[in-house]
Amino acid sequence: MPTICNKTSIFLSACLLGSMVSATALPAKAVNVKASITVDNSYALYYGTGSSATNIVGNDFNWMTTEVYNFNLPSSNYLYVVTVSDISGAQGFLGQFENLDTGYKFYSNDPQWQVTATGHRDATLPNFGAPYTGTPADIALLTAEILAANGGGNPSNGWVATSAGPFNGSFPWGSRPSIDSTARWVWYSSNGDLDPTTPGFNHDEWLVFRIRIDASPNQPFGPQSVPGPLPVLGAASAWAWSRRLRSRIRSLSS
Repeated sequence: MPTICNKTSIFLSACLLGSMVSATALPAKAVNVKASITVDNSYALYYGTGSSATNIVGNDFNWMTTEVYNFNLPSSNYLYVVTVSDISGAQGFLGQFENLDTGYKFYSNDPQWQVTATGHRDATLPNFGAPYTGTPADIALLTAEILAANGGGNPSNGWVATSAGPFNGSFPWGSRPSIDSTARWVWYSSNGDLDPTTPGFNHDEWLVFRIRIDASPNQPFGPQSVPGPLPVLGAASAWAWSRRLRSRIRSLSS
């Protein structure tokens, strides 16, 4: 039969584990976002985890309009922007994104954005084959490309840095409303062009851009995976209580 001390150790271990599990099992906080976006020629805005798309926010097929979206998503999620061009004249992604909870605003040219090239542009298919709807098939297609990029098995060899072009207000697009003039048009460069937004060219489209929604200054791709305050406080409290209980047991046994 286990001794009193053994029983106590088992009980303390269970309490400590329960404290840490309950603290770490809290759901991710929802982040409120305002996104203003346009793409030459078209796009679809999604969000999801680092390995899958889960929800579509909206899409548009006219770069002369700026769409403004207000929505929320888990703080650990990514924004995904699927884009495709008509490879004629110019192409680019321009956007302004605001974390309404922290007040942090970032643009399409923020260095924390990543882009990947799928190489699947097909002129015989609607939207050149890009997933522009919230159907299960389109979400599955985007998820497959996210996984391919995570593994490096695509034309861009995974997720890479974007290439920035002109500021909002520049030729050939002029000023796009609802987006600050400090935002820049960006794209992926498949051929070493320092400004792939002009001239028109198929840079291994369609493309997918992404960023963690909890992006913040000097903290690329969101916070590091470190223990939060609740698990630490829970563990400290449990160990302090265990020391007091062990001391009491020893005094009773003596």
